[in-house]
Amino acid sequence: MTQALNILVPFPPGGIDLILKLLLPVLEKKLEQRVQIINRPGGTGAVGTQEVTQAVPDGNTLLFASQGPLVYQPQVNAVAYDALHSFVPVCRVTSTPSVLMASGRNRFSNVADVVAAARLAPGQVIYSTPGPGGLPHIGMAAFAAVMGVELQHMPKAGAAAAIEALKAGEADLIAEQLPTAVALSNQDARIIGVFAPERLASLPSVPTITEQGCDLSFQSWNVLMAPAGTPTPVLQRIGEACLAALIETAPDLRSKMGMEPAYLGSAQTAAFIATELDRAKALAKRSGLTTTK
Repeated sequence: MTQALNILVPFPPGGIDLILKLLLPVLEKKLEQRVQIINRPGGTGAVGTQEVTQAVPDGNTLLFASQGPLVYQPQVNAVAYDALHSFVPVCRVTSTPSVLMASGRNRFSNVADVVAAARLAPGQVIYSTPGPGGLPHIGMAAFAAVMGVELQHMPKAGAAAAIEALKAGEADLIAEQLPTAVALSNQDARIIGVFAPERLASLPSVPTITEQGCDLSFQSWNVLMAPAGTPTPVLQRIGEACLAALIETAPDLRSKMGMEPAYLGSAQTAAFIATELDRAKALAKRSGLTTTK
């Protein structure tokens, strides 16, 4: 019997694992192998990410992770892995801009409103995140530092919990990836800025954060990674299956997740992560959260 392919997601259910669940039927068909999604939360993604580095590099244990544990966590916390050396990429799956959202329980409609409130009551404007050390945390800390205001961080156990805090009015702000933000954008939450160099075609009326006086941009992405030493033919086989799954499920990705496929092969993904690592270092430095190394 063929061994199952285990894909570890280092976050609680209800986050990026939803992308995998859309791809899973096609992956299993193309690989002719059972695929299991295993949620292994902890340390804002660091626990499950570290676990994959210890797996046998035979292609039967993979990591599906976002930018947080791979390039942002190492900037602010000690981790026992290195994105460029502990893993070898299978492929990039998605890439999407990040946006700034405000709770429907407050009246913030732009960055100026946030800054004014934060200056009036330092430390009283709250932003929620899926946990410390990820992009939403570092990005918002950098935002506060650039704007010269004090914001209060409310770390939650995963993206779903962070979003619930925003909708309930426990938090005032959140930095969230575009698809989730669009899905949430209603009376409970609204998008007030885009962390991108230019306005988005899908949100032409929403100004960039830079336009609003804060020179910041960053993106969210998800990649499939294997332990270092996994043979190239194995990576190619899984990567080809992933590309086929992205092509076949693209309509569902758009309609259900608001995402476009952003496939890159193994070598291209490695180069992409190296570039993103440099950006993460620069953003963490601006945030003031960087550990001394």
